[in-house]
Amino acid sequence: MSDTGPSTDARCKICQSADLEIFEHTARCRGCEVLLYWPYPKSDDAMMAEGETKAWPVVNALEWYSESSFLNHQNFTQMLRFVADESERGRPLDVLDFGGGGGQFALVCKSHFPEANVYISDIFDDSLLDEWRAMNTQIPFAEFAEDETKFDLIFLNDVFEHVSDPKGVLKQLADKLKPNGRIFIDTPKQFWLYPATKFTSKSLYTKILRGTVSIYHLQIWSRRAFEIVVSESGLSVKKYQETSEYTMPASFYLRNMGITNPVVRLAGSLFYRNAKYLAKNKIMCVLSKK
Repeated sequence: MSDTGPSTDARCKICQSADLEIFEHTARCRGCEVLLYWPYPKSDDAMMAEGETKAWPVVNALEWYSESSFLNHQNFTQMLRFVADESERGRPLDVLDFGGGGGQFALVCKSHFPEANVYISDIFDDSLLDEWRAMNTQIPFAEFAEDETKFDLIFLNDVFEHVSDPKGVLKQLADKLKPNGRIFIDTPKQFWLYPATKFTSKSLYTKILRGTVSIYHLQIWSRRAFEIVVSESGLSVKKYQETSEYTMPASFYLRNMGITNPVVRLAGSLFYRNAKYLAKNKIMCVLSKK
């Protein structure tokens, strides 16, 4: 499909600009530069009904975590040390792993903060695995909005790209912070490979879009779009960093993109191996109330 203009009622859900560039199953806003799944799902319920889910059979979930667990453990440690204040060591912090899936984060969190109370809430309640259940206090997702628990730290690890209403989610979470509480977000962002392939190889660009944007991965952020959502949610950026981070081996991403050409796969594997020097594909930040 070639580039086309938006329909007359189409607007960017982040900045409300009507200047959208539609290509394949995506819309890129020329205003705030966010890359969005197109057309938008009407709600998270629609996303669950139409798209991928984390409500896998346990055997599939364990297979996924077995493949990703080493990288997850390393990434979680980096996140905790990015957000945590050393003065908080030894305190019984109330920590929320929002969208926490299988619950592995609690294991790493409690290794840093043994006295922490780690809570988890995920749109798929059944995704919490027995292997890590004992370290989590689960808040059923249907009860989360009304739950009165307040938190010192809220973590959204690879979650913010999934939600259909990012601003609404941040506003809800901001209301659940204790005084001086903080929200940590780790989420994908666009980097130079997107525009480079867009102008040099539409075929490869399409494969990259196929592997990174879907009914389940609804937005790939730009810094500008991210900061708009944060500000409109009544929050401010306390700490911000763009980093190179992956949760799965190279073969996983190449498979998702449908890349089978051995030369391109080799190039992709070499890129992945040297990604920390080549690509800043994630936003990692700490937010607090204004």
